[in-house]
Order: sequence, then structure tokens, then C-alpha cells
Amino acid sequence: MLIKELTKGIDCRFTEPAEPLGETEISELCINSVDCRPGALFFAVKGVHTDGAAYIADAERCGATAYVSEHELKTSVPGIIVNDVREAMALMAANFYYNAHKNLNIIAVVGTNGKTTTAHMIYNLLVAAGERAALFGTLGATIQGQSYPSKLTTPDPIELHRLFQLADFQGVKYVVMEVSAHAIALKKMAGIRAKVAVFTNLSRDHLDFFGDMDSYKKVKVGYFKPEHAEFAVVNADDETGREILASEAIPSASYGMENPSDTFAIDYDYTSKLQCIVNCFDDIFELEAPFVGKFNLYNALAATTTARLIGIKPEVIASAFKHMPEVEGRFNILQSGKRVIIDYAHTPDGLINLLTAAKKLVSRGGKLISVFGCGGDRDRGKRREMGKISTELADFTVITSDNPRSEDPRDIIRDVESGVEGNGNYIVIPDRAGAITYALLVAKQNDVVVISGKGAENYTEVRGERVRYSDRAEVLESFRRYNL
Repeated sequence: MLIKELTKGIDCRFTEPAEPLGETEISELCINSVDCRPGALFFAVKGVHTDGAAYIADAERCGATAYVSEHELKTSVPGIIVNDVREAMALMAANFYYNAHKNLNIIAVVGTNGKTTTAHMIYNLLVAAGERAALFGTLGATIQGQSYPSKLTTPDPIELHRLFQLADFQGVKYVVMEVSAHAIALKKMAGIRAKVAVFTNLSRDHLDFFGDMDSYKKVKVGYFKPEHAEFAVVNADDETGREILASEAIPSASYGMENPSDTFAIDYDYTSKLQCIVNCFDDIFELEAPFVGKFNLYNALAATTTARLIGIKPEVIASAFKHMPEVEGRFNILQSGKRVIIDYAHTPDGLINLLTAAKKLVSRGGKLISVFGCGGDRDRGKRREMGKISTELADFTVITSDNPRSEDPRDIIRDVESGVEGNGNYIVIPDRAGAITYALLVAKQNDVVVISGKGAENYTEVRGERVRYSDRAEVLESFRRYNL
């Protein structure tokens, strides 16, 4: 694509005369300097730890044809100067992939907890209704049943628009995608207007990046505006959700169980599976699904509201929920002689929801055993809080490691321990595999072991490297090795 076509609609200036540079052909977009080659356009993005501008020499050496930056760089490579390189990258990526996103109905799921499961539910309802659909999120991308790996909840704009084009080429009509607060703040969604934006809830997370709850909240709430979405589906039982509804920034529908809502449930039970009667825009029908916990009932109500808004019939919704597959890494139950639950919960609110739901599965006389840790280089303030939550809600806690990254796991564990009140019934085992094995060995027949924080992740991150690791694999290996 020619640079003049790539920059169409974008406020920018060239470091060389526009006539020859605008006619220059670009064959690929890069944010990593070492990936550049002749024909590549390099985006000098400033990150948390490094500034892409510092790598312009690498990009030049690798053959980059041009660069995009917020200021001119010392290089012989011609530049495109913009006000915001992240926003420009998103808009140029859209142009490069021929704005394929405009041919798709995008359903964006926003919130602290529940994004993955809610998106999974909406996607499966669309498939059950015979719609051609795709799903982008924490577990990667799925387009017409084909899986594509992804390291981020919301891919970077270049990868995101490539996936949009791939979906468009395959005749996809709906894309359900998780939209993280980071994605909004870092302008990954610039230029994209969702058909429906779903709000699940807001609680503490990512304060290492946003600094405080007000800033974090502002980013989430700011997404629910006309330039980002046509319509909103909002949790009326969440305080921030009620603020979004009250703002009337865009047309919206509500769901909940404690406040007046367009969609609500009665006669519900979520102990061993979801069972309830749903009233959705005055359509009343029974809903049964293989999910556990009040939080999943909220997720189901969000998905049901969204499905009805786009025209999926109640009987299709009810049938699809009854046979819906579980979400990998979300309240997955593994059972041999011991019952184990693996979940991604990594926030204080998520841990409360998880342990509260798991406790209802503990047999008479049994105990709830919690195995968890907190990630390194992330919000340190939540560590103490999560230590308190686990030791209060579980009968016994094993504090361990979880993606320590550049930090010493022992320092993270000390932060977690600082939240334990009184004596606290817990033990520290830094090695996560060892912690899981220990919990399974001490668990008795009626106990439930909950392993939280990683979910479906197949790696652990230590000092910049991702080492292969899986909670599920460790549980299954312990079952086998110790004949549990």
C-alpha cells in the first residue's frame, strides 16, 4: 500500500517532500525494530520500559522503508510525524488492512472480571443461532472454528486489524472481543466503533499501570460513548454500571438481580450449575447452564441481553446455554479422588467470587484449600488484600508464586503474608508445582482444592522469559504420580 493511502485521514507531516514519499510502497507494519525489512513501516512506540525511538538505528539496519514517530529521529530513513503514534498506528493498521472492521459487527466486552466468560457465552450463542462469528480474547482468537494464538487480551492494532481482515475474508458477520482497560488507554481501539459494548463490572486491578481507581474507572467509563459504541449492555448492580446508565451517553439496556433491569433472573440457583427463570425484555424463559457461581449468572444475563438485542430467539438461547462448553481456565473442575478447581481469578474481587462459589461445593465435614500467588511487576497493593481474602474465606491457604517476572518471589509472598490477620491457617511454598502437589496430598476426600491466578496459561514468566508451565498439567501429573 502507498504511504499516501496508508496515511489517509490521519493528521501527519513527512520529513521528506510529500510527492515522492507518498508514492512509496509499504508492504508490512512493524513495532519491533528487528522485524523490519525493506518495505516495512516502523512505529516508534514509547512503552513502559523502553522507547521505540531508541531503536531507529536497528530498524534502519534491518531495511525499514519509513518510520512513524511523534518527533523527527536521527536517521536517514524518512519519517511520518504524528501527534500520537499509538493512535496513528491503530488508524494506519486499519487502512493497511482495508478497514475490514467496518464490514463486521463488533461486540466489545469491557470490565474487570468476567470478560472472557461473557465473550465466550455470546460467541457460542451466535454460533448456535447459525451466525458466522469470531472470538478474540485472553485465550487467543477463534475464527470460524480455527484458533490463532495471542499473548494479549486485546491484540496490538496491527495484529488486531489483520485478524479483522481474516475474519472478513471468511465471511464472518460478528466479532466478539474482550477489550481491556490497557487497550482503551493505549488507543488500540482507535477508529473502531462497536455495535454493542458490554460492561460487566469494575473492581481493583491494574493500578500498577493506572495509578489509582479513579483513573482506571475513567478509562472504562470513557469507552461508553458514541464514538466507541452504538449501544451498551450494562450491569445495573455494579456502581460504575449505574453511572454509565445514568449518563445516557449512548442507548443502553441493563441487566441485574438487585436493581430494576431490562433483564433479570428469578428462582435462581448457581451452586452446582446455573438454573433460573430469565425475564429479558419481557420474554420469560428457563435457563440452565453448566456454570457455577453468582458471578457466572451475571455473565449469563449479560450474554442473554446481548443475544436478544441482536435478534437471537429465547429458545435458541436456552438450548445453547444447556449444552455450552466450559471456558478453558475458568472454574474448571478436575476430579480423581480429589476435587480440584482451576481458575484465572487474579484480582481481589475475582478471588472472593471464586472462593465463595467453591465453598458451596465442599461436602459436609470437608475443607476449602486455596492455592494462589500474585504476579510480579503488577499492582502491589492488591497482594495484601488477596492474602486477607484467601485466609479468611478458605480453611487453609498455600501461598505460592505466580509469574514473578522481574521480582523476587519471596518479596511478593511477603507482601501477600502481610494481609493475613491473626495466626492465619496457611503455609508458604514458593515453588508453584510443589505447592499444588502439597495441597493435593493434604486434601481429604470431602475437601475442595482451588488453584487460582493462572487459569489456562501454559507458561510462567520469570525475569523476562516465559517458561513452559501449566496448573492443569501439574494437577494431572500429581493425580498420576501419587495415585490420587
